Amino acid sequence: MKEKHEKSFEKRDELIKAALLEFGDKGYDKASLNNILKEAGISKGTFYYHFKNKEDLYLYLIEILIAEKMDYFNKNIDPRDLQKDIFTLLKTMIEVGIGFAHYSPEIDRFSATYIKDMKNPIFHRIKEKYSFMGNDYLDNIIEKAYERGELREDLPKDFTKNMIKYLLTNLHEISQIIDLKEYATEANYLIEFFKGGLGK
Repeated sequence: MKEKHEKSFEKRDELIKAALLEFGDKGYDKASLNNILKEAGISKGTFYYHFKNKEDLYLYLIEILIAEKMDYFNKNIDPRDLQKDIFTLLKTMIEVGIGFAHYSPEIDRFSATYIKDMKNPIFHRIKEKYSFMGNDYLDNIIEKAYERGELREDLPKDFTKNMIKYLLTNLHEISQIIDLKEYATEANYLIEFFKGGLGK
């Protein structure tokens, strides 16, 4: 299926925009594939040639947004920030991530609904499929923090890595997050928790 995703087709951009708006307005469960196709002006035949179903389209959107978010990070995180301590850097990443969520009207609406959809079973499939990308990025940041002597060495490194990655990925499960503003607040609380418990 990935090969089909990589093919370009007429009105692909219209499909992506229509899907972002439909999922953003209604959430995953209530979003209508028929509405998306009608808004994008795409036939069902064309859609099903490239995608299996609504879930496949949703995962494709996440894939696109991950790539765009990484590009946004590269353009909006000052190289000097990468030299700061891990706790400051993580807070900067939260700020830039929120900035990306508001990057365009379509992404803004999708991001707001995505927060509410975090308890939906589709979110678990998203984590299974794409979490390794974020894990590699975090691994690199954590390793550099160890090199600079910023993290406690009396705790096993794997434990510390797994704790940071798990809590950042599953923040919605330990907090009552309902919007992006609350997410940013709770994420900063979590980083302060890391600093107090894991900082050297």
